[in-house]
Amino acid sequence: MERRPAVVWTCLLGAGLALAFSVTTPKADPRPPRLIGCVFQNRANVTCHWEAGDTPTTNFTLEGLLYFDITNKTVKLFACTTSDNSCTVRHGKTVRNVFCITITAHGRNGSISSQRRCQPGRTEVMLPPVILNSIKSVGRSPQCLNVTWSYVSGCFPLSPDEIKSGDLKSQIEFTAQGQFDVQVENVTVKDVSFLVCLFRPDTLYTVRLRHRYKGPESPWSPWSKDLQGRTGEDAPSEAPAFWRQVKQTDKNGLRLTSLLWKPLPHLIANGRVLFFNVTCQTKSAQVLNDHMSCRDLRPTSTSCSLLLPAEPCSCALTASTSAGTSPEARIWLSGASETEPPPPSQFTADRLNDSALDVCWMAPVYRSTSGFVVEWFAVRVKTSSILYWEKLNSSRTALIITEGIKPMERYAVSVKGLHGERGAGQNRTLPIYTCQGVPSAGPKVVVQKISGSRVELTWSPVPVEQLHGFIRFYTIFYTTANQQDRKEIVPGQDLRYSLKDLSPGNYNICLVANTDAGAGAAGPIVNVHIEAEEIPMQLYAILSVILTLLALVLMGCLAQNKRLKQKLCPVVPDPSHSSMAHWTPKSPPESMKWPAIAERTEIQYSDVILLGEIEPQNFDPDLDLSSQSNLQTYSSYCYSPLPVSEAQTPQNTRKSEKRCIKSSTSAQTTSKADLSSSSSSSSIYSNVLFSPTLKGPPTPDPSLSYLHSNDWQQSAVNDVKLQLGGDSEPSLQSRNATISDSPLSQTDELKSFRLFLSQHQSPVSSSDFSSIFRSSVLPPHPADVASPQHTFSRSLNNSVPSLQPDTFTRPGDTFTGTFSPFPLSDFVDFSLCPMECDPYISSAI
Repeated sequence: MERRPAVVWTCLLGAGLALAFSVTTPKADPRPPRLIGCVFQNRANVTCHWEAGDTPTTNFTLEGLLYFDITNKTVKLFACTTSDNSCTVRHGKTVRNVFCITITAHGRNGSISSQRRCQPGRTEVMLPPVILNSIKSVGRSPQCLNVTWSYVSGCFPLSPDEIKSGDLKSQIEFTAQGQFDVQVENVTVKDVSFLVCLFRPDTLYTVRLRHRYKGPESPWSPWSKDLQGRTGEDAPSEAPAFWRQVKQTDKNGLRLTSLLWKPLPHLIANGRVLFFNVTCQTKSAQVLNDHMSCRDLRPTSTSCSLLLPAEPCSCALTASTSAGTSPEARIWLSGASETEPPPPSQFTADRLNDSALDVCWMAPVYRSTSGFVVEWFAVRVKTSSILYWEKLNSSRTALIITEGIKPMERYAVSVKGLHGERGAGQNRTLPIYTCQGVPSAGPKVVVQKISGSRVELTWSPVPVEQLHGFIRFYTIFYTTANQQDRKEIVPGQDLRYSLKDLSPGNYNICLVANTDAGAGAAGPIVNVHIEAEEIPMQLYAILSVILTLLALVLMGCLAQNKRLKQKLCPVVPDPSHSSMAHWTPKSPPESMKWPAIAERTEIQYSDVILLGEIEPQNFDPDLDLSSQSNLQTYSSYCYSPLPVSEAQTPQNTRKSEKRCIKSSTSAQTTSKADLSSSSSSSSIYSNVLFSPTLKGPPTPDPSLSYLHSNDWQQSAVNDVKLQLGGDSEPSLQSRNATISDSPLSQTDELKSFRLFLSQHQSPVSSSDFSSIFRSSVLPPHPADVASPQHTFSRSLNNSVPSLQPDTFTRPGDTFTGTFSPFPLSDFVDFSLCPMECDPYISSAI
């Protein structure tokens, strides 16, 4: 309750104060609209802009009065009512007149007008667009263009004098050919033709022009229509980029060098290049005249080759246009024997994208460089590649390479430092891919060697054009029937590998190259056949050496053992040293001589009859042979190629003896008397002679037969039968002999012969003589063989054995012969002559 009166008194106090202020403060006038500006067009329209005042307004009225300063009178010219803050109205007068403009705002409380503004119309005039007539180059001023323009005299509110006085402000807009940026520059125009020097030489421009009157109150006229014009040529503003590549050096030290340069960009060439010029000189300023292909270079040339000496030298290059010659570009080559400066350090090359590489390096330490050269090219084997290069100043140590870069292609990137007249330094090279792929082909495998279960393989690298990446490793796949496929991993730098412990069979082998992107295509398949386990050739060689050494050791041991040496190599006596070699038997009586025989040479044999053992001193020539019990017959075959005359004697018969062929036969002889009961026997030896056959041989006995023997060295065994008769001649009887029918073995023969040798004190063993008598050689051509009938004299109790000729055969031959009786042959008594066997018996016996 107490607070309510206080609140009432407060409200009353406030109302009183407000009333007091309202009575004492005067009422303010409303603010009228303000004219911003007008744009007059000569003999056309006018457009004015304004802003409203602070009174509520329903609409505005624009009123224009034409002021005549001579009479100081005004005439209403135009009026425009609108609710907006601008209005355009046609006036139709020249802008040279003075126009008075008023803006009136209409509201509920009345109307209010702006202050009248009077000024010439061309102060705010918008000039009409002009016409560009021509744009031409200016001789000896390649940066300038001469622009000529014009206007319509009735529509342009300025007189030529006003233009020359500089009342006209102008701007030019131009765009170079091939560029999209537009340049606008203020120009001073005091005539319908003016010079603009804002351009580059030998460049085509598109130009537009606009004007305005005096100050900024006059708006710019619309742009004229565009027109093109080209500036004149100028000499190149910079020297061409110049480099070299030393390809090879001949035996005289001359270096085949390729000079390389890049085409001048148009911005630098300042015109069309007419030719390049190359000059080279030695360090002593001697000009080299042999320019080879570097003479008369065409405008499109970018390289040439010439021979440079081994001493330090330099070459210069200039480019020329119709307006002049470029500055000189020069490179230096150090002497062939000089040591090049070290390469830049910390050289790296990284991939930016599939078509760009980022190359960075550091300048050589403690070496001043005048610049750097970065080189790169695609690494290829089958075709040549283009060398790309970039020459940089000494302040740059990085470069982004984009020229000629493609994905999945290997590049070699290198950088060199330039050291002024010392030439270029050593280079540092890195291989790189922007993007790796899988190889498009596989290596071709070659089987180098197969040794048992081991196969040695070699292969050639895949051509770099087909690699598409760095080879990390190779995979060898080899398969065979009924076995699981197998593979071997080989490091990428190896080009040889051996598969070991392969089981017998046929194997299909192929090779695959692997890059960072994966495995590529497989190479050609090679088929290999593994045989069963074989003994290596080295083992054969070792065994051969071991066996040879063992044989030599064994032979050495045998040579030291005298007893074994005598057993294996006994001493063979020489028959030429025996007494028989010089002994001549008694000549037979005339009645015993052989008749003349035919000229035809025949083969005959005689029997050697062994008659037991009888002491030589007790031997009786007339002894009855029928009483002998053990007879042995040795048949010998002799071949005589020479004929024998009718008066042949034992002496000359002996001279005609030729290689006798002897074979031993053993015969069991029997007679009607019991020969086996005889206790003693005698040995009788007969000479074996070559005797020709009779000229008129009798008809052979058909009862003769022959048996073949399996061994040609042993003749058939003869069964000798001794028949006892009176004075009659012994008759021929047929006999058959085989080795199986003989009761006497070879051992018995050797025993009998050994007894004979022991009586005559022969040092030769029986085995030696038996071998001599056994050895036989058949005649080369089988012929009819005749054997003489051996008869004995009547003094031998008129009893002579009747002998049948032996039968002999030769392997592979079927031999059948007939025999005829021969005249009586001599019977030589060996017991009547002293025999002494020498240690050696000649082969002539």
